[in-house]
Amino acid sequence: MNIKLLGIAAGRGGAKSGAEDGPFALRQHGLVERLAADGADIEDLGDIPGVYETRFARGFPASMNFLPNILQVNRHTHACVLGTRRKSPGAFLLVIGGDHSLAIGVLAGLSDSCARLGLIWIDAHPDFNTPRSTPSGNIHGMSLAVACGLAHPSLRGIADRDPLVAKEDVVLLGCRDIDVGEKRALESSRMSLMMADQWRANGITDTLVQVARSLSQRCDHVHLSLDIDVLDPRYVPGTGTPVADGLTPDELRSALAALASEQLVHSAEIVEYNPKLDENGRTAAVTIDLITALV
Repeated sequence: MNIKLLGIAAGRGGAKSGAEDGPFALRQHGLVERLAADGADIEDLGDIPGVYETRFARGFPASMNFLPNILQVNRHTHACVLGTRRKSPGAFLLVIGGDHSLAIGVLAGLSDSCARLGLIWIDAHPDFNTPRSTPSGNIHGMSLAVACGLAHPSLRGIADRDPLVAKEDVVLLGCRDIDVGEKRALESSRMSLMMADQWRANGITDTLVQVARSLSQRCDHVHLSLDIDVLDPRYVPGTGTPVADGLTPDELRSALAALASEQLVHSAEIVEYNPKLDENGRTAAVTIDLITALV
C-alpha cells in the first residue's frame, strides 16, 4: 500500500495540553519503521505546526476557546490534504494528531477533492456541540458539527463546500458520553449513531465492515476518523478525555484489520494521543498497533 503520512500538531482544541506532541511521539515510538516493515510504501510528509505556529493569534469568543489558532491550523491542513489528494489520488492518506479539532481541516480538504464524502466517526464522544450548546468551549468537541454545517461560520468557510459531509453519509460508532445539547441535535439529524454497548451487541467487526460497504456504495471517498478514547482508559491512559466502559484494543484491532481487507476506506485520521498523559508508552504502542491493522 502507498501511504502518505501527515502529522498535525493540533493542541488547542482540548482542555489539556500535550496532544500537539502526539505525531512526534508516535514517530519516536517507531510508527514509520513499523509500517515500512509491514510492506507499506510510505512517504512522510512531516507535520503541520500547531500551537507554536499560531502563538501570535489573538482574540476569541468565550464560547470557542482559541478559535484563531484552530482556524489557522485547519486552513493549513485543508491546503495540505487537498494538495496531497490531487497529486496522489490513489494513495492512502494517514493523518496522525493532535486533538480532534484537526478533523475540520482534514474533512475540508477531502470534501473539496471528491464528489461525495462518506465518514465513519469512531469516538467516545460525538463532537457535535455548537458554540451555543458547548459546556466547555473546547473546539475538539465541535468538529463533527462544523463538518455537518453547524457551529462557527469561519470554520465552516475553510472549504468550498458547506456542509463538508451530508449528515446521512455520517456514521457514529462507540459513543458513551453525549452532552445534553448534542443529544438534542443528534435526535433531529439524519446521522446514524450506535452507542458502544449496542455496537458490541451487534458485532463490532461485522458492523464496521457493513457500514463501510454501505457508504462506499454511494460515496466516492470514505474516511475514518478514529479517536483513541473509544478504547477503555485501562488500555490507553494517554488521552485527554477518557470515558469508562470502552472497547478493548483486541476488539478494535480485529475490526480495523477486517476493514483493511475490504479496502473500502481511502483515508484515516488517528487523534487524541497525548504523550504527556501516557504511561511508559502504553498508549503509543496500542495506537501504533491499531494504525498497522488499519493500513
